[in-house]
Amino acid sequence: MLGNVPTPLSRNRFAGPLLMAPCLVLLALFAYWPTAQSGYLSVHGSDLLGRPTRFVGAENFERLGSDPELRRVILTTVLIAVLATALATGAGLAAALLMRGAAPRGGRVASLVLSLPFAYSTAAVSATFAGLFAPAVGILDRTLALAGIAGPNWLASPVAAIAAIVITTAWYEFGFTFLVLVAAISRLDREVLEAAALDGAGEVRTAFSIVVPALRPSLLFLVVTQTVSGLQIFTQVQVLTGGGPSDATHTLVFELYQRAFGGGSPQYGTASALALLLLVLVVLATAAQFRLARERS
Repeated sequence: MLGNVPTPLSRNRFAGPLLMAPCLVLLALFAYWPTAQSGYLSVHGSDLLGRPTRFVGAENFERLGSDPELRRVILTTVLIAVLATALATGAGLAAALLMRGAAPRGGRVASLVLSLPFAYSTAAVSATFAGLFAPAVGILDRTLALAGIAGPNWLASPVAAIAAIVITTAWYEFGFTFLVLVAAISRLDREVLEAAALDGAGEVRTAFSIVVPALRPSLLFLVVTQTVSGLQIFTQVQVLTGGGPSDATHTLVFELYQRAFGGGSPQYGTASALALLLLVLVVLATAAQFRLARERS
C-alpha cells in the first residue's frame, strides 16, 4: 500500500525536530524570552527610564500583595472574563443550534452575517460600541428612551461600565464561537440524528440530548480560549472607559500598562511582577477548567 511505503523523511529520526524548529524559534523569541525578561525585571528595581537597577528579591511581589486595590482589580478581571465567556458561548451555541434547521441558501447567508464580528479588530469594535453607549445620543439610550426607559449612563457608572465592557467583549468573541460550533455541528454523525428523528425525538430533545453533549470538546475549547482572552482584556477598557469611572474597570493588563507606561516614573519591576501574577492566574484557570471537564466526562 502506498500509505505504508516509508519515505526518506519518515526514515529520518531528525525529521520531527527539524519540522518543529521554526515553531520553537518563534516561541522562544515571542513567548519564552519575554517571560524570562519579566522574571528578571520582577526581582529588580528600575530607574527613571525604566532600566533595571539593583536586585530587590521579592519586594515587588510583596508590594503587590499588600496593595488592597490589586484585589479589586483581580476580581474585576475575573468577573469580566467569566461574564463575557458565558455570554459569548451561550449566544454562539444558541445561534448554531438555530442554524441547524435553516434552509441551505438562507443558512449560508445567515452564517456569514453572524460570523462577521470575527472579522473586526478589537479596537474597531470598541470604538463602535463607544458610540453606541454614548449618553443621550447613543443608539442604546435612544432606543430605551422610545420605551420610556432612561439609559443607565453606561460609561460613567461602575456597574454599567463593567456591563458595557462585557457586552462589547461578548459581541467581539461571538463570531469565533459561532464559527467553531457550526463547524462542530456539521461533523456530527447524521445517522445518529436520523435515528433520533425516527424514534420521535423533536428538535429541542435532539439538540439537548444529542447535539449539545457531542459538542463538549468544542465547548471546552471555547471556554478555555475565551477565558484566557478575557483575563488579558485591555483594548476594550482603554477605548471605552480608560479604566474609569473611579478606576472601577481597571483590569490586570490595564493596571500593568498603567504601572509601566501610564505616566510618571515607570515601575517596570512591579509591572513585571504583575505580568507573572497574570500568567499564574491564566495557568490556574486553564488547569481548573480541564480538570472540571475531565471529572464530568
